[in-house]
Amino acid sequence: MKFPIQKLHIILTASLLWGLSSPALAQQIWSGTGKIVSGAGEGGTVGLKLEITDNNVQFLSGPSKNEPPFQLKNSTDINETVETKAGTWQFFQTGKELGISLSQNHPYRIIRYRLFLKM
Repeated sequence: MKFPIQKLHIILTASLLWGLSSPALAQQIWSGTGKIVSGAGEGGTVGLKLEITDNNVQFLSGPSKNEPPFQLKNSTDINETVETKAGTWQFFQTGKELGISLSQNHPYRIIRYRLFLKM
């Protein structure tokens, strides 16, 4: 099928403009390690990886891996607490570092994580 150059130019321009105006999903992958600072396994080291897409957090590893995603108030300057089946997660972001504290009751333990944004 042949297109006149002008029609092809219009189609390509419209496609490009539509692509630029479409909302992009803001996806962030955070990963790092945590230290069990109190309770069962004290002194041990564990890994954690999570994905944040448009304020929705999905654990890719760790105690909440198989739980449904939850929503943050915003995905920049994160500072909030979330309850899951695995325990209480406290998130606090400082620049390109995401600090997370997990408090669990069964078994009792506290884990402190340092996660970094993957580019």
